[in-house]
Amino acid sequence: MAFIEFTNAAPAALPIAHSALFAVPRGAPRVAEVTPIITPEPLSTLERRVVLLAREDGMETLRPRRKRSWLARLMLGPQAPSPVLANERLEALRRLAVQAWHHGYTVPASALREAKQAGFDETQIGAVIDMIGRSRPAVRRLAA
Repeated sequence: MAFIEFTNAAPAALPIAHSALFAVPRGAPRVAEVTPIITPEPLSTLERRVVLLAREDGMETLRPRRKRSWLARLMLGPQAPSPVLANERLEALRRLAVQAWHHGYTVPASALREAKQAGFDETQIGAVIDMIGRSRPAVRRLAA
């Protein structure tokens, strides 16, 4: 059985080319004097927190909620709090994350379109899906 080492492929998968991180222009100071190029994170800490919180949400949280009738409130009690976030941009991110947690890399196009309309660019959407793809287990078990 053969072993393929992917450690050299990881820098090429970065959003910025690996050579751009370590490139030194002509006439530039020596290596000890060069400061490294730092790229900003595609997602803020709040957005990463929303993605992690969406892990526990089920697909039923994406459907619009109906108000309970007075008889249902009498028999079942008050309605549970809504999982919908007040911020529309973060709610679009939550909906995308819920879809990605349940479907993996095969996210429906409607969720991608909704996230783009909320103001997320392709880099941020890709970062969300990649973050979730790395966190999910490799194989889902059918039976316990």
